[in-house]
Amino acid sequence: MQQLVDNTKKIFNLNGEAAFSGWSRSAVFEYNRENHPAENKITEKDSYFISDGEMAFYLSLEVTGSDLSVKLILANCTTGEIVSDSISKRMLLEPLKLPAGDSVGEFNYTDKKIALTITNTIDGRYLKCDFIDFGNIKNLFVKLFIKNTKGESMNIVSAGGSDKQNFYYKRFAEDFTASGVVRFGGLDYDINEENSLVYFTKTRCLLNRKKRFQALCGCADVSGHKLSVNLASKVSDRRSGSENAYFVDNKLIKIGRTRVAGDERNPFGRWEFDSADESLSLEFTPIEKNGEPMLCRCGKLTIVFGKLNGFLETDSFRINLKNKLFHMIFTSL
Repeated sequence: MQQLVDNTKKIFNLNGEAAFSGWSRSAVFEYNRENHPAENKITEKDSYFISDGEMAFYLSLEVTGSDLSVKLILANCTTGEIVSDSISKRMLLEPLKLPAGDSVGEFNYTDKKIALTITNTIDGRYLKCDFIDFGNIKNLFVKLFIKNTKGESMNIVSAGGSDKQNFYYKRFAEDFTASGVVRFGGLDYDINEENSLVYFTKTRCLLNRKKRFQALCGCADVSGHKLSVNLASKVSDRRSGSENAYFVDNKLIKIGRTRVAGDERNPFGRWEFDSADESLSLEFTPIEKNGEPMLCRCGKLTIVFGKLNGFLETDSFRINLKNKLFHMIFTSL
């Protein structure tokens, strides 16, 4: 039975242990990191996906102790062109931290190649990036305001089982619009509130071993309605709630047990997703360019862009999808 939580709760108790497991439709879980006895072992990761339906920009920030990883991917899903670059640094003297709250805090990183700033405010997030010779091709410039809108989000906490220090905390939020520009060389992608598709993920975890992770994610306009999907592989104990959900016009619909079919020997091929109650049936097929799937490898992260077909259904509506642009993420946590 999945445990729904609707009141504010601190994730860690006074002993530094995850005090509960469960999920929520809003950000009621308080990440009181200062209570955890092994702060420098926790992995913190923030990821942004912004698209105008043709261009897709993905940014991932990850911090574990003094280790910093920044990954950026820019894809043109019309031409099939993908460019990526990454930064990996050990910040021994001045370890960086990601913003603690969704509406306050700032992240700054600058070196000879990149200047990156993310500022969280009550109204939204300001994202600015200058990257020289991005992918050893052209300069990348990003200046975006990611505006908060009213909507629900998927939030999950899972306690670590026998190891009381272990935990998994995930937030998937898509109640945003974006405005600004993504410029690669002389090509501008103008983003505005009407054409933008945005989601944000926040992950904080300490696991007893590295785990392979895969997820079907993305946003699309379906007959004037915004649809967002997050279907992910198991990371921790799911008895109190999984992170599988989709959103229609910023309203969350939770998904129960789901059958996933794909070739583990060829993960970058076709995948099928079917819920046990038959309310969901989806098929993801990679876009092909020159006979190869449209994918990007950036360190341990691989993103595959493809088309999603099938349906999502409740008692009050049915959404049919035909060749909608989504993507799959393959990485490790």
